Parts: sequence; C-alpha cells; structure tokens
Amino acid sequence: MRTSRRYHLLLPADLRSELRSYALEHGWSIAGAVRSLAAIGLLAERTSAQVNQADSPASLAALVAAEQAVLMVASVLPDGELRMAELGARAAQAAEKRLALFREGR
Repeated sequence: MRTSRRYHLLLPADLRSELRSYALEHGWSIAGAVRSLAAIGLLAERTSAQVNQADSPASLAALVAAEQAVLMVASVLPDGELRMAELGARAAQAAEKRLALFREGR
C-alpha cells in the first residue's frame, strides 16, 4: 500500500504502550496498527451513528412517557399490575410490528 501523506503523532506513554501491544499481537508495525485502528474507528463511528439513532433523547423520552402511562393505568385498575405483566409480551410484539412499518417506509 502506498501512503499519500505522512502523519506525526505524539502519544501519551500509556496509549503508546497499548498501541505497541496491539501491533505485536497482530504481527504488524506501529504504522500498520495505526492504519488498522483508524479504519476500525472510522467504521465504528459510521455504524454507531446509524445504530444509536434509536437511543436519541426523543426516543428515550417517549419510552419513559409510555412506561409512566402504563404504570399509572395499572395503579388504578383492579389487578392492574398482574394484567400489565400478562400483556407485556403482547405489547412488545405489537411495538415490533409498528416499528417494522416505519422501517419499511409506510
């Protein structure tokens, strides 16, 4: 592989040690280990941006609100907590179907 640019890095001693260990474990040079870790990090950054959209503050707030509503209803109904537990699995299945509709673009 031909490099197009040379980079000079100043690393703290602990990071330099970890990098050296990583390179030795894989049988690579330090430069090869840096290239590998850069590629891995960039790929992880791209995929985590897509995956973590489900963990957005808005979706977490909606989940908390939904759970709070379920608990409030369960607290006023006779046998509410028992019914909530019985219906939990069905609710999860219904939610998965609903999410599939959004993923398909409907």
